[in-house]
Amino acid sequence: KTETTKDLAKAVGIQCVVFNCSDGIDYLIMAKFFKGLAATGAWACFDEFNRINVEVLSVVAQQILTIQRAKAKMVKSFMFEGTQLPLRMSASVFITMNPGYAGRAELPDNLKALFRSCAMMVPDYALIGEILLYSNGYMEARNLSRKIVQTYKLCSEQLSSQDHYDYGMRAVMAVLRAAGNLKRQFAEEDENILMLRSIIDVNLPKFLTHDIPLFEGITSDLFPGINLPPSDYDNLYKYCLENCEKINLQLTASFFTKICQLYEMIIVRHGLMLVGYSFSGKTASYKVLMAALSDLCENDLNGEKRTHAHVVNPKSITIGQLYGQFDPVTHEWSDGVLAVTYRHAAQQETMHGVPDRQWVIFDGPVDAIWIENMNTVLDDNKKLCLMSGEIIKMGPSQTMMFEVEDLSVASPATVSRVGIVFMQTVALGWEPLVDAWERKLPEHVRVHAPSKLLKAAIPSVLTAVRRVGREIVPTSFMMLVNNALHLLEGLLRQNKLIFGYAEGDAEPSRIPPADFARKLEGLAMHAMVWSLGGTADEGTRPKIEEALRAAMPADLSTPFPESESLFDICFDASSCKWTSWMETVPEFKVPSDVDASSITVPTVDSVRIAATVRTLLLCKRAALVCGPTGTGKTVTVKAELNALEASKWTTQFFTFSARTLASQVQDIIEAKLDKRRKFVLGPPHGIRCIFLVDDLNMPVLELYGAQPPIELLRQWMDHGGWDDLKENS
Repeated sequence: KTETTKDLAKAVGIQCVVFNCSDGIDYLIMAKFFKGLAATGAWACFDEFNRINVEVLSVVAQQILTIQRAKAKMVKSFMFEGTQLPLRMSASVFITMNPGYAGRAELPDNLKALFRSCAMMVPDYALIGEILLYSNGYMEARNLSRKIVQTYKLCSEQLSSQDHYDYGMRAVMAVLRAAGNLKRQFAEEDENILMLRSIIDVNLPKFLTHDIPLFEGITSDLFPGINLPPSDYDNLYKYCLENCEKINLQLTASFFTKICQLYEMIIVRHGLMLVGYSFSGKTASYKVLMAALSDLCENDLNGEKRTHAHVVNPKSITIGQLYGQFDPVTHEWSDGVLAVTYRHAAQQETMHGVPDRQWVIFDGPVDAIWIENMNTVLDDNKKLCLMSGEIIKMGPSQTMMFEVEDLSVASPATVSRVGIVFMQTVALGWEPLVDAWERKLPEHVRVHAPSKLLKAAIPSVLTAVRRVGREIVPTSFMMLVNNALHLLEGLLRQNKLIFGYAEGDAEPSRIPPADFARKLEGLAMHAMVWSLGGTADEGTRPKIEEALRAAMPADLSTPFPESESLFDICFDASSCKWTSWMETVPEFKVPSDVDASSITVPTVDSVRIAATVRTLLLCKRAALVCGPTGTGKTVTVKAELNALEASKWTTQFFTFSARTLASQVQDIIEAKLDKRRKFVLGPPHGIRCIFLVDDLNMPVLELYGAQPPIELLRQWMDHGGWDDLKENS
């Protein structure tokens, strides 16, 4: 639709300004636009026009009517919104829109009457493909273009239906673009091989594991007897391996495949999405690729450029703080975080002569409101349209990336504009987590191979948790394994088996190897009980306990006791025995001089929660305590935090409510910390600060399911900070 308008303007030689409309546009912004159009005689193509609020559209109809009446009278100048303007007869307004999407309004009748409707039909993909392939130097263009169309037709019929699958015009264009790039690189290569390589490179990254065999069947039927030569990624592999070792990651075959797919997608698309659940390797893949490309540039290999990433969480701030907003009183414009970041990335090459790759990464949920403002950035216009009327052109080496869990609330307009790299935790597996964790342990712990017991027991327990376990908070198997590793590390530190948590206490343990092995084994079993089984509710714990007992090897030196529940006992590393939780705390005596309402009597439940939280705190890990109302979560954790040494720890409490805003949370936390230097906040030197957030899940869900206060905390935990809303950086 937009391309047709632009082509018509090109054919008649008139400037056409494409502008992406958003729901924040008011009649004053539109009046500014119309004044410019009337005075210069240019055309404007308002993309996604029905996203503007209906109240504003009614006023816009009057503004357009004023211009149309002036044109009908053939006047040289006319009065518009209190200004006497010259009028050029060529001035015209075009609207392009998708009716019936989320967040779209129905146009009012007084506006519809001013425009002639034109329904756009799906174009002939095969003809478009044939023309573009001929222009790129392909001799068998007609045959190959039909094969592209047939591939997508068969995919839409045979493959599963997913939110992120798209087989439309933009998908065809991505294949044609990739085919053109390959033809220029390998001019003498068989054209069928080039086309098959293009189809696979563009489409394979987005398919789920069970759809890949079907897709390979389709391509082998359409390109019989053609085998693709392997891609030459030796240099990339070498530097990915180096960078994985630096940050203690495992470069598995599936992980490297996803890095290569991401790299290929960056070459053919300027907008792409990394889609997948937590622990599928989204963040790690782009970080490793970014470091590897920069290393290739340093060594003058593959003609690569240095790469810089600018990360923004779109849901930890309001849409006004993201794109920019007008002051409600003075109507003065102030840029948002994205506007500043995008402009900085776009101008690096054109204004500062820096040809490095610039990746603007959105790490947060996608919804149909904020992502739609990016439509003109993600399609062939490559322009960010701000409500102030400013249009910022994308830089030549700039890429927009989105890191999301799913695209269930994204509109088809968004999905069709971006390349998709889909990542699955199943492909990565939990073994790399255990291997990476073991590799960073000190030598005296590593010789006992703690991963051996974990790898033997975890698979069958995870199967039981998924089959019979009912969890209070849903988790993935990767999270449970990660929790087991963190808890075990905390227990080793707590018992001075790695090294203590005091300064200068990093001396390796002097315990005899046989005793050390027994302690390590017992603590590993304890950690598995409270991580793999810790999220299950009371009703399903007996079944998980059975699975835990069955999963343990027969030759253990400290087996589980038969008589007691695993959730009622803990492993005492000093005596190498299993003991009751209640024996780990002194006998409780009711104090005579204290008000009865302030007395807390320790129970098995409160003791084991307090002990687990303490272990996680000492290894600097965040803890999430969940359960029904009135089970003593806050009281237990507060008592544990208050018992910490005041000279080394400081604690801050605050509570979420349904009305809590992200900006309020940011202000509360910033007020509790000292300003070290510009852009750096922290507690006083030598002290560690703990924030206890009560009622974490209380903030009300937005229309599309996001919770901005929780997104803000996630941004802090992921990236170690957040945006300074005064500096917009």
